[in-house]
Amino acid sequence: MINKEITTYKELLRAKNAYSFAKYYDLDNGLLNFIYDFTADPNNRVVGNDTSIMFYTGTKLVKSVSKPMITKAKSVSITDDGFYVVPVYTPSSYSSYSSSSGSSYSSGGGSSNNNNNNNNNNNNG
Repeated sequence: MINKEITTYKELLRAKNAYSFAKYYDLDNGLLNFIYDFTADPNNRVVGNDTSIMFYTGTKLVKSVSKPMITKAKSVSITDDGFYVVPVYTPSSYSSYSSSSGSSYSSGGGSSNNNNNNNNNNNNG
């Protein structure tokens, strides 16, 4: 828990961002308060990936903490503009089946295949 008295809207946003960041890491009160205090300077930002949390002033790394992410994302960050999440990209599934008799089946065709099929159906109908 952030142990500061929050009196301004800007402080409320910083607290919200710190708590949002805490959804992705198991943070103790000390680190949560450090994130809150660190982001008071608009030149500072906090960036987290799957193994660590990094603290930057401008482009200079000033501190890094090894901490595994508990909720998966590619990265999370707090800047003066807000809290950002880059989700993990999950490609669409594609499956195919092939039998020893030489016949095969595939699903998940791209949109050009579907468009070609639609165009053929429209021309034949």
